[in-house]
Amino acid sequence: MSDAEVSGVARAIIDVCSAVVAEEEGEPAPVQRVSLPVLDRALPIAGLAERAGLDAVATDVLRLLVAAELDRRAHRCMRRLAQDPTLPGIEVDAVVTAAEGVGISSALALEALEPEGRLVGRGLVEWTERATGPLLTRRLTVAQAVLRLARGGFPTPTEQLLATTKVAIPLEELALADATAVVGRAPQHRYAQLVFEASSGRPPWLVGPAAVGKRTLVASLAARERLIVRCIDYRNIAARPLDALVPALWREALIHEAMLVIHDCDASVDAARSPSALYGAVARAGVPAVFTSAETPRLADFDSPPLVLELALPPPERRAVLWQSALGVTDEQRELVQLGWQLPLAPGRVIRAASVAHELAAIRGTALTANDVREAVSQQVAQKVATLGKRIRDSQTWDDVVLPPETTDSIKELVARVRLRKQVLEDWGFQRKLAKGIGLAAMFLGPPGTGKTMVAGIIAKELGLELYQIDMSRIASKWIGETEKNLASIFDAAEGANVLLLFDECDSLFAKRSEVKSSNDRHANAEVNYLLQRIERFEGVAILTTNLESSIDPAFKRRLAFRIHFSVPDVKERETLWRRMMPKEARTASIDYGAFARDYELAGGNIRNAVLRAAFLAAADDSPITESHLERSIVLEYRDAGKLSPGGRLS
Repeated sequence: MSDAEVSGVARAIIDVCSAVVAEEEGEPAPVQRVSLPVLDRALPIAGLAERAGLDAVATDVLRLLVAAELDRRAHRCMRRLAQDPTLPGIEVDAVVTAAEGVGISSALALEALEPEGRLVGRGLVEWTERATGPLLTRRLTVAQAVLRLARGGFPTPTEQLLATTKVAIPLEELALADATAVVGRAPQHRYAQLVFEASSGRPPWLVGPAAVGKRTLVASLAARERLIVRCIDYRNIAARPLDALVPALWREALIHEAMLVIHDCDASVDAARSPSALYGAVARAGVPAVFTSAETPRLADFDSPPLVLELALPPPERRAVLWQSALGVTDEQRELVQLGWQLPLAPGRVIRAASVAHELAAIRGTALTANDVREAVSQQVAQKVATLGKRIRDSQTWDDVVLPPETTDSIKELVARVRLRKQVLEDWGFQRKLAKGIGLAAMFLGPPGTGKTMVAGIIAKELGLELYQIDMSRIASKWIGETEKNLASIFDAAEGANVLLLFDECDSLFAKRSEVKSSNDRHANAEVNYLLQRIERFEGVAILTTNLESSIDPAFKRRLAFRIHFSVPDVKERETLWRRMMPKEARTASIDYGAFARDYELAGGNIRNAVLRAAFLAAADDSPITESHLERSIVLEYRDAGKLSPGGRLS
């Protein structure tokens, strides 16, 4: 509204309110009807009213409220009509009185302010407190975003929604999967109807891996209709009451002339936070929105099921073209072209990795290399996993490992399974025979110090993968839904990257599901269920270690490709470990390693610690490493384990 219009409407409010107050105080002057200035249809508030579908009465009521908020005199006059002028907001009865004074039917004005009406339901006006009592006694205010627009200001996002604008790119540049790869009740050509469906009271639901292009697709389709897309993370709004959230969503769409994408709507263990409840409320209110998630929603949770469309990862040949285009390389640069086949990343991650790779090459001042690309992908993973784990760079080799033959054979089979899975699964067609994901999950079982973590590092090095050790204490959370959120961020970051995930000492998270006797049991079981699903869908390599096989859920054991046991080394293996742990460069006296192997039943980790301790003791004495130094270090190892005297098994 222009300053002139605000002043005109405010003058009308002041005249009406003055007449009403005078009449109530016994003055002879009756209430006089005054005219409301004509609304200029080119002004922002008029366009907002039109987009919101307001009728003439509701539009004039909105103008009265905006003028009362923007003009101090009109605001004071409206508050004087209230039963308690000290309370915040404007009383509905005062609004109706002012409306009647400018020629609007009081019944129609009251109807326009009903909670189910468009002024309230679409977030243009808000109750100052939780709506209770008769409608005439309730108090309301104009939403701050509407006032900002009325003053001619630039629209800003609703603060609580934390919405962001998604940049649209031409549809022909999108790397979408073929129509045959789209799962649901609609082939690819139905994508074009997304905008129509989003505004028809049946919001579509897009399903697909992170960064596959769900939001980008919606933004590109919306751009054809001259709409922008505002993206809202479901996890940021899930706890908000629906009666306040839905009007806020409507307001966001109206002010920005936007379609909303409510993303990451994966199921939560808390039914009160279920995305299906929000979907139902949004559908009933007609908010122009599209929902997205990584997993297909359970249609049984919906009163009216959504139209579900699944976006799959592009096939290898299209992914290779995307990599080549993003990197700006030619067919002759074979090593870079091959990355499209080696790194099955989602399109969004390909674009980001290519950008970072070019920056790395520019900083170094050389041509782009495959190592730049791999480092860029590694940085993406590190950014997402940094708070929940760490990257391990291990310098150990197979020469440092001493294992029984059966354990060694199982590890060799695991390595071969990973190295040859493209040949067996894709080239030989076995992938079609698999109902679940093509990833590999293995569990290493055995006492502490038997080499589980070390072997995981050596496997990663041999396969050319980066090892990320996940901190289980940071994943598990007492807050409902946070554990699943943490797990999702880890698996999403690692999907398609050259990464091996190591869940060290995973007993707490993979424990057996229990009989449900309380809400805690239900949430704990739901976390295990979620983890089982993510492990099954993960297409990378995950290794889990545990000291307590009996505590692991049986359903999880069935999903493991390998269960490899690491036992405490026998005498012969311990002697070999003692010898191999002593570097060739170390200054040593004559040492009977066989005697140490016979006398002390130590695991490999304890032997490593003892040798290192002995080396520091010897260095402090400025002498070679002797049996005496080793004896002292072994005593310290037993003491650290809570044993007063050396002897017996230590692992």
